[in-house]
Amino acid sequence: MSDVCLILEGTYPYVAGGVSTCVYQLIKETPHIKYSIVYIGATQDSLKEYKYPIPDNVKLIKELFLFDYDLKGKTKELGIDFDFAKLTEFHKGLRKGKVDGFKEFYHKFFDPDKRVCDPIELMESKEAWDFLVQFYERQFTGENGLSFIDYFYSWRFTHYPMFKILSADIPRAHLYHSLCTGYAGLLGAAASIKYKRPYVLTEHGIYSHEREIEIYQADWIYNTDKDYRAKKNLSYFKEWWIKTFHFFSKVAYHHADVITTLYQGNKERQIGYGAKRSKIELIPNGIRVEDFTEIKDSSEKNEKKAIALVGRVVPIKDIKTFIKSISYVKSKTKDFVAYIMGPTDEDEDYFEDCKRLVGLLGLEEHVVFTGRVDIKEYFKKVDLLVLSSISEGQPMVILEGYAAGIPTVATDVGGCKELIYGGSELDKEIGPGGLVVPFGKPDDLGEAITKLLLDEEKLEKLGQNGFKRVKKFYQENMTVTNYMNVYNRYLSSSL
Repeated sequence: MSDVCLILEGTYPYVAGGVSTCVYQLIKETPHIKYSIVYIGATQDSLKEYKYPIPDNVKLIKELFLFDYDLKGKTKELGIDFDFAKLTEFHKGLRKGKVDGFKEFYHKFFDPDKRVCDPIELMESKEAWDFLVQFYERQFTGENGLSFIDYFYSWRFTHYPMFKILSADIPRAHLYHSLCTGYAGLLGAAASIKYKRPYVLTEHGIYSHEREIEIYQADWIYNTDKDYRAKKNLSYFKEWWIKTFHFFSKVAYHHADVITTLYQGNKERQIGYGAKRSKIELIPNGIRVEDFTEIKDSSEKNEKKAIALVGRVVPIKDIKTFIKSISYVKSKTKDFVAYIMGPTDEDEDYFEDCKRLVGLLGLEEHVVFTGRVDIKEYFKKVDLLVLSSISEGQPMVILEGYAAGIPTVATDVGGCKELIYGGSELDKEIGPGGLVVPFGKPDDLGEAITKLLLDEEKLEKLGQNGFKRVKKFYQENMTVTNYMNVYNRYLSSSL
């Protein structure tokens, strides 16, 4: 049995990013804690190689794949005594965001020691089919109702991964800790229920909010409205997906003993989504400032000004807005280079779109896609960092830039404003470490970049402010100590 079971969705150790870096940091800096890891991914085919080392105190890595169709059990008749009322109650709760009955629902249908049927029977038995047909007919009548085929496949694609998670074999641990809500939070809640062990939930970005953004933009979710004019209301199926993810969040919030997040704005959003204020604690990110000191103290000068966006080339980072902002910068000065530093293989179609945009705007001599690189080496020649994201938590790269004396221009998302202008009054006294602009506005972003890029004295001052901020408030040892304080509340009696 491990001390802590980390439940990770699409992050460490297979996917590089801020959350993954924080997980690796936590494991590495707490060698006395024995960890197990449950990694949740889409399909086994999506796995590649580890992006991070695996420290010796990780004793088990278990992988779960949401869309590998291997639910346990054999399909058979459920019988006339099967309690469909509980299924109906669960689905009504899912639509309305009510989670009080989730514990009983889990025990009755998914707990291996108590369930009344195999999980596969909830998907593929005749009774399950009849139940779905009746449920559909109660909601939609007449020729103007939604297509049952569309309804069926939406039900299957939302419920199969949910049932897969709830029926998973969960490693035993003294404490469970998920790094988001979503499917990881659902499993964390189930583990807490099954083994009667404490559950800690950490959110960097707000999962349900990020999924909502993706669903708004999605073209793979069927839309019943064929009118291409802008509409205020979402399609039924998009609302269905959004309600599903909000339900997952509420389940996790309800069953978590402690909820941690990065900054005050996140805390307020969690409360808005249903978390109890009394459960939430703030644990900001932290870095090893000394790892970047050599860069800060370097006296090397670049031949030309260098801008860098550090992040995955994916839509939520809004790389296209960054590229368009560079077109604005080019209209004011030609003597610069703009690096896009991060993996390009997560969404290859989006990467190709970004390369085409660079070509269309005639930016080939200015924009460089580096792929995943050692940022410490690149930081030696970077003057200004830029984030154009439409959603963030508390970006590690801003802190890393500060430690190297590099200021940031960022969009007003997540904790960026707090990192740049300060959170507490004491923090604000330090002064700004860059500029903040609205997201999705390339000219505003370009103007802010140009303003700083052409003002050497301003760049220097903002970089100094950022260094003071990270050194005073965002050191790695502070973050690790805060997490250990949470762990020790529950582990001290178990170890």
